[in-house]
Amino acid sequence: MKKKLSRFLVSVGASAAVIMSMASCGGSNVPSANSDAAAGTTDKADEEGEAKQNEAGKNEAEKNEGGKSGESEAADEVLPDKSSETSETESSKAEMTDFFISKVAKDANVDTQEVRSFLVDDIDFDGEYEGFMFIGTEADKEYNSCEGEIWFVNEEGSKKLHDKFQYYLNDEGDVFSIVEGHDKNFVVFNDMYATSLVTNFYYTDGETCKESVVSGVGDAKVDEDTGDLVIQLSAYDCTCDFEKDSKEPMWLGHSWKPYYFYYSRNTGDFMEYGAKEINASELKDIVGTDVVKELEGDGYTVDNIIQRNNGIININYSKESKLNDGSRSINYMNATFDTRINDYIKAWDDDEADLYGSDFGGIYKVQLLGSGYESSAQNGSSAQNESSVMSENSAQTENSAQNESSVLPESPEDLYGVVVMTTKKSDKCLDTEMALNDADIYDEFMVYTPDFSGLNPESYYAVVAGLFKTREEAQESLKEVKAAGFKDAYIKNAGKYIGDKYLYTIYSTEGISVEDDYILLQGVNVSLPYPMECENTTMNLYVYKDAEFTKDGDLSTFTNYEKGETPYEWIKKNLELLETNPEAYSEGVPLHGVFKVAIKGDRITTYYSSAWWD
Repeated sequence: MKKKLSRFLVSVGASAAVIMSMASCGGSNVPSANSDAAAGTTDKADEEGEAKQNEAGKNEAEKNEGGKSGESEAADEVLPDKSSETSETESSKAEMTDFFISKVAKDANVDTQEVRSFLVDDIDFDGEYEGFMFIGTEADKEYNSCEGEIWFVNEEGSKKLHDKFQYYLNDEGDVFSIVEGHDKNFVVFNDMYATSLVTNFYYTDGETCKESVVSGVGDAKVDEDTGDLVIQLSAYDCTCDFEKDSKEPMWLGHSWKPYYFYYSRNTGDFMEYGAKEINASELKDIVGTDVVKELEGDGYTVDNIIQRNNGIININYSKESKLNDGSRSINYMNATFDTRINDYIKAWDDDEADLYGSDFGGIYKVQLLGSGYESSAQNGSSAQNESSVMSENSAQTENSAQNESSVLPESPEDLYGVVVMTTKKSDKCLDTEMALNDADIYDEFMVYTPDFSGLNPESYYAVVAGLFKTREEAQESLKEVKAAGFKDAYIKNAGKYIGDKYLYTIYSTEGISVEDDYILLQGVNVSLPYPMECENTTMNLYVYKDAEFTKDGDLSTFTNYEKGETPYEWIKKNLELLETNPEAYSEGVPLHGVFKVAIKGDRITTYYSSAWWD
């Protein structure tokens, strides 16, 4: 059992208790789900103090005779009785487990005995039970795995989360485990590949099952010492070979590199620690030795140095070899220094904790998510494999071509903002923006600080008079702003854009096609949601049925939107309107214009607003 640390709160006790109570729901042929490995991470606001444990017991709902209608409900299914007591009982949970197993088996058209592993409890503490079910083969003890499908079920119905695949069993021999955020449970399970695992993260929000932003990225573990969620990224990026007179890279060499995340109450999900590039002098001040000089003395080239907000520093370095036949080969390596222990970390158990013993191989990115990385989580898509990571890394060097249909736009690593004011409430920014306009300064806009790696990761809003690629450009703007009477304005290195919101623009509906499970938006222009100098990209974007409209925004900007519709339904409806009644469609042209959305990989998860241009 893990201990509570003073620097990071790891609420293991509650998490383990939740899993142990879930284990009692299973039949005798189902592996136990209890695990001491379940732990949670906290965001920076929660690093000190005592974590409040959420009680699993909630007031139970009234008996619903005949059951609720689900996606494919059996006529003879009847919900088990629920008592009006305030605490759950094992018997009521067992009844609900039996009901869920029966429902999923019917919906999947299998025998109940094929539901071999499950996790049932009040996952999100709303007083209602939810269940995660594995349907498939018995465990293969030789490979510690099983093959089948993953389903989610509640009283409203069931749905398949993951197509047939090979899943790795945890230390307790079960498919499912729980990782606790400070105020939320995540149900996790691992896809099994030949040389690596990929961890899926899901959580429940009322009647909805949602996928975490870190789902499908890599092999995830909770660090017992720090409480960080550490995701090991599998990639083929250790060696890049070029044949004579060729610019076509051939990537070889498997690496497994850790990236670091924390749970944020603000977003209700995991977030990657902010990061920025630093120079050799700054690294020397931190480490105490001239690392760059040492590497260069051994014949290496230092490519870049990345400082992460959790105290980790990654140093990417390489060495090029030219062969007699005219071909060349570049070996990519890295070193990791942990400022929390003031030493290098051991990459592998048989390595020394020194500069060269901290090499995980390959190339570290400044930010893994929100910077062009293609998440492979597509609800069980067979595209969820290591080759997507390999293609991403091959685009990092030697100007090799990136697939323009899959890469999100990126900002420069350093953007310099002229900050005029900051506040906790966004509506307080309006007066300052109007005052800047009155002073003939029109480059102003509001920035959400967690969107940028160099700004406060907590929820603040800043009014800036532009974001610039160089400090010199920002200085010129600062002079104008101060001359206009804003004496407290200053320049801040905002770092790079790391948010998940983007703008896509559609001029024609010809590239929109409707499939059974998703809508494809082909060849759309994608840009960052802030006015700054950076290249837009052209992408194929997917709108799956679980995409949502924001719950907090003004949905009246979406022409013909009706309450309760999903983006999938709304787009499909308007395409049909365009076909059947073009004149009615043209009154609001709902599918044309600029759309602000959240994008994960190439998948739109949330729609925020729609706008038209003059």
